[in-house]
Amino acid sequence: MKAESVLEQNQEPQSLRSAAIRRRKASEAGQALLEFAFLLPVLCLLGIGVVEIGRAAAHTISVNNAATAGVEYGSQSPATASDTAGMVTFATKDASGNYFGTVTATATYGCLCDTGAGTSCTYPVPAQATCANIANTCAGQPVTCVQVTTTDTFNSLFHYPGLPSSYTANGRAVMRVRQ
Repeated sequence: MKAESVLEQNQEPQSLRSAAIRRRKASEAGQALLEFAFLLPVLCLLGIGVVEIGRAAAHTISVNNAATAGVEYGSQSPATASDTAGMVTFATKDASGNYFGTVTATATYGCLCDTGAGTSCTYPVPAQATCANIANTCAGQPVTCVQVTTTDTFNSLFHYPGLPSSYTANGRAVMRVRQ
């Protein structure tokens, strides 16, 4: 009989412990769901923000690539350098594949004098009128530069307080014409 009472005493605390554990788990059963409910709007806003930043970055890259496409066309030869309409066409056609909007482009060309120091084309390029005079006044080699600038407006899908709902993306490219 003594052995049975020892067994019963050993079993009672264990059954009390498991009952206490069950009560504690039952009282915390909805805590994870409640925490998730509080965090869900924050996680949704964070996800939407990441998507908007990605869209804005892709839009800006597309506008810059359009400027590069136009200037690559213009830099092929002196004949294509003076074809500003062709540079604009190439820029807008490159951007027509994007789903953001309509890119507007402007193109120009100008000339510099390279005296052997490695003159490079920089933004903004000189005026077109310099090309007629530079052949007579240049002590070195005349260099023709082309430039294309592109712009487009990006509209966000969601409006965040304190942030603009749209912004203008600008692209610009300058390149030396191959002689």
